[in-house]
Amino acid sequence: MSFLFSDSLTSFRNKNLTKVLFIGFCSFFSSNYSYSQTQKVTLPEALRLAKQNSLEFKIAQNTAQSSFWNYQSFKSSFLPKLSLNGTMPEYFHSINRITLPNGQYDFVAQDVATSTLNLALSQNVGLTGGRISMSSSLDRIDNFGSLNKTLYTSVPLSLSYFQNSLFYNEYRWQKKIQPLRFQESQKDYIERLEAISSSTVDKFFDVLQADVQLKLDQQNFKNVDTLVKNTTARYEIGTVQLNDLLQAKVSLLNAKKAMANAQLQLEVARQDFVKYLNLDRVSKIELIIPEDTHNFVIDEETALEHAKSNRKSIIEFQRRRLEAEQSLARSKSETGPEISIRSNIGFSQRGNNLNQAYNQLLNNQTFVLGISIPLVDWGVNKSNRKRAEASLELEKNNISQQMLSIEQEIVLQVMKWGMLKDQLEIAKEARELANKRYEIARQKFALGTLNFTDFNNAQLDKDRAVIDYINNLRNYWSLYYLIRRLTHYDFENNRLIELEDQAR
Repeated sequence: MSFLFSDSLTSFRNKNLTKVLFIGFCSFFSSNYSYSQTQKVTLPEALRLAKQNSLEFKIAQNTAQSSFWNYQSFKSSFLPKLSLNGTMPEYFHSINRITLPNGQYDFVAQDVATSTLNLALSQNVGLTGGRISMSSSLDRIDNFGSLNKTLYTSVPLSLSYFQNSLFYNEYRWQKKIQPLRFQESQKDYIERLEAISSSTVDKFFDVLQADVQLKLDQQNFKNVDTLVKNTTARYEIGTVQLNDLLQAKVSLLNAKKAMANAQLQLEVARQDFVKYLNLDRVSKIELIIPEDTHNFVIDEETALEHAKSNRKSIIEFQRRRLEAEQSLARSKSETGPEISIRSNIGFSQRGNNLNQAYNQLLNNQTFVLGISIPLVDWGVNKSNRKRAEASLELEKNNISQQMLSIEQEIVLQVMKWGMLKDQLEIAKEARELANKRYEIARQKFALGTLNFTDFNNAQLDKDRAVIDYINNLRNYWSLYYLIRRLTHYDFENNRLIELEDQAR
């Protein structure tokens, strides 16, 4: 029995020891796995993630949705509206002042409850700028106290029309302006997402350049460390001078310092990139150099044509000019004669009960024509009109100037594009030549046939050539997405950039 108990205890301890070791291993692995696992990210993948996760994307999306619902609200304002309102009841028991039939005032105690109910169907009339409505209403009065009596007043049908001014139609202007605002918001959404692409390219290459710089510094440190060891051995046998050995050791310290600084710069850039794309902050990412540049030509005339027809600014110019013309039209209507119309056609009746209130209906008609003519205003109205006219001319001049700036910007960027492709090829070839020169210099320095200054210059030229190539790649992709944003056109696939393309 004790043997069985001892064996069971030993088995229990072994199992728990195994479990503890397993849990410890899993904890260690889980704490280091997310950082040790490398997540490879290409530029297209980074662009896709930015258009799904970044704060700028959410802001752009919310702004576009707000503009969409504003436009839907505007379109709904021209649809019929059906409403029901009333008070059931309004009761008061107090002493109030009333007007007697002879025109005198008197204070009378009142104990009254009133109830009203109104059903109305109304619609704005865009053609004239007025508002037409059809309604039906019923009023009831209950007198309490010594005079206990109930009265009804009905308006079974009433057709009304109201227009504030015959010379200014607000609805007509809004029908021109609001669709432009909606189109402008759609173009703005596309440009915001293309701007996100440009920001992503910058942050992508910030990390890429810092990573390349760190790898260069690590390799330089390794090479210089090897050369210091070789130089030390040669100094001991007297084949090199002390000055060369000291220079090599100083270069090793500088390489170590540069490597530490590059590690810091890489971590800063990586954190900024990860935060922008809303990735896991503890994950290790490896960016793939986007060397597969597109071989296509951007024609200047084609770019100008698309910029003039697709950009948000073009629609904005149209909208701003219409708004300036609207302000002038409103100013003229406010400073000139004003004529307003209010009319009503319907039926009404009153009675002590509902049957009487809806029996033998009487005509209920109203027509009001209002007129207002300024006679003497000491030049105020004229000044207001002249100010509106000056504002319109100023807006026209501003639009012309800004349109010219857009054309100049397109021409400049297309010229840069043509030069950049050649510069990229030159930078690529220069990088390869600088690498070959550095390898030759390193071998010669190791053999003692090259001084340290020439070796250091070859190393600096190699590093500059690599970084210059990365910078040219950055400029290439940044300019590519800038031209896309300026033209709303995908020159690689020869098609317009539509809203649905941004979801990809």
